[in-house]
Formats: sequence, C-alpha cells, structure tokens
Amino acid sequence: MGKMISEIKEQPAALERLLKGERRNIAGIADRIRKLDPAFLSLAARGSSDNAATFGKYLIECENGLTCSLAAPSVHTVYKKKIDMRRGVVIGVSQSGEGDDINETLRLARASGAYTVGITNTPGSAMAAVADDVILLRAGVEKGLAATKTYTCQLMAMMMLSASLAGDRALLAALDGVPDAVNETLAVESRVREITERYRYMERCVIIGRGFNYATVKEAALKLMETSYVVAQPFSTADFMHGPIAMTGAGFPAFVCAPSGRMAAPIRKLCGELRDKQLETVIASSNPATLKLASKAIRMPVDCGELVSPILYIVPFQFFANFLSVARGLDPDNPRFLKKVTKTL
Repeated sequence: MGKMISEIKEQPAALERLLKGERRNIAGIADRIRKLDPAFLSLAARGSSDNAATFGKYLIECENGLTCSLAAPSVHTVYKKKIDMRRGVVIGVSQSGEGDDINETLRLARASGAYTVGITNTPGSAMAAVADDVILLRAGVEKGLAATKTYTCQLMAMMMLSASLAGDRALLAALDGVPDAVNETLAVESRVREITERYRYMERCVIIGRGFNYATVKEAALKLMETSYVVAQPFSTADFMHGPIAMTGAGFPAFVCAPSGRMAAPIRKLCGELRDKQLETVIASSNPATLKLASKAIRMPVDCGELVSPILYIVPFQFFANFLSVARGLDPDNPRFLKKVTKTL
C-alpha cells in the first residue's frame, strides 16, 4: 500500500489523538485569547495549510464574530513593512513548522505586539520556538508528500480552538464523533476507484464549492495538481458564475462539493444548470436530489452538518487524486519537482 493511500486511512486515528492530546492545551490558548479581547485575528500559511487557513477564516468570522484575515507573508519578508499588531492574534499554520516566511511573519507579529500561536505537526520545529504557544497536530509522521492527515488535523485544530473560544460545549462534544464519521466516510473508496478510470486522460477541470467548503475545493484542486499534474481550478459557486463558466461546455469535467447546510440549495441549483449545459459533473453529496443531477455521483455516507463537513468531504477527493495518479502511470508519493518541506520567503 502506498504512503498517500495509507495516510488517508490513518485519518480517523490521527484525529482521535489530536482530540485527546490537545483539548486542555487548546482550552488554555482560547482562554488567553479571550482575556486579550483581540481586535482581529490573522492566519499565515502556505500550500495545504493555507487551504486549512481559508476554512479557519470562515470559521472564526462565522462562529466567533472576529474579523479574520489571511496574512500575506511577503509584506513582512520581501517588502519589509512593519504593521501594528497590538491587540491582534496571529496564527501560523504549517505541518513541518519550518516555513521561513510563515515563521518570520510570526516573529515580526510577536515583536509588533500580537499574541502568536503555531499550529504544526512537528514538536521542536522552528515554529514551536518562535510562537507564544503551539498546538501540536499529533498526526504522526506524514511520509507521503501530499498532505492528507495533517490537513484534516489542521481543520480539527481550528474547530477545537473556535469552539473553545466560543465556549460552545455542544460543538466540542460533537467533535468527539468526527473520527468515527471519517472512518465511515472511508467507505467511498470503492466508488471513487470505480469512476476514476473514466478521467484517466483528463487534462483540466474545475472543482466547485462554497462557504466552509471553499477550502475543500481549493485543497482538492491542489491534490490533483500535485499528484496527477491536472490543471484543476477551484472556484466558489458565486465566482464560477461571474465569468469562469464561459470556459466550460459540453463534456467539460466539473467536480462539485455539495454538503447539507445553508449552501445546499444554491449549489443544487448550480448543479442543475451544469447538467443543462451538458457538463460532465462528479458530485459528492449525501442529498439524493442533488446526486440525481450528477453524471457520476459519490454518495457521502455521513451527514455531520455543514460546519464539520470539510473534514469529511475532502476524503473522496484525496482518494480520487491518489487513484488518478496511479491510473496515469504516476507515483502519488513522489510527484516531480516537489519536496515535503518547502521553504520560501
């Protein structure tokens, strides 16, 4: 069994370790943030971690009512600009904890008066040294180059922090059921494997979602670009209708992330429009009416609600990226030109 496929299946256990091992630490960090009464929060990340940060932005603003931005590290590292970070919280997200630009962003934010937190899978990393406090993902060593279990653990860490910050005991209790839900979701493997061969020669596609799952489609696109070299473009459903839909047509592959929740109705409407335009749609959903609109349907076995859905809905796309890479005669564990730890400024 390859590294990527193995680590996809390790996700329930990794999430369980995070829940058990970091609950008290995250509660303490949330308490310090509450006492600070921050004016804003900023998330700094690259790659898959940046996709997790996109989810974090939606989460913090929707659930905690705090203005939350995605940091532009080059403002600090290239343009050398100083920003007043007093009464701010800056969270760096990195599986390795060794990204120079993210760590420099944390260092300068701390020097400018911000409270800083690192979210990383690597104890003893540079990030752990530079941040005021650290949340360890506890995912175990990720040997595959494409992030899988560290990504879902990043999502979980942000949910734990948000729920603790809000004092939302119901959500904190609900998170305990997520590892089992992910374990059930692994059952989509056979269906994803079944449909993959059809897309063996696919050179480009769009992946569409919205809201909390905008992060999901960004991460799904990244996985396809990394492992299968497909030109995969992620869009929110709203942005897609504002121009990019014009580049599609009959037979154009469109992958759609369609969980339950507030975005379900507008996404279902879009799926109907894509069918009418004869696009080739692959839809992941638990809703029978939405699945009927698909060229190829992936029925999600669990509906945990919109907030938790990004952890579940990335799973079929992780499987698809792995199987498509193999079908194309590639190695998903060794993509060309890439390294596990990427350092940029």
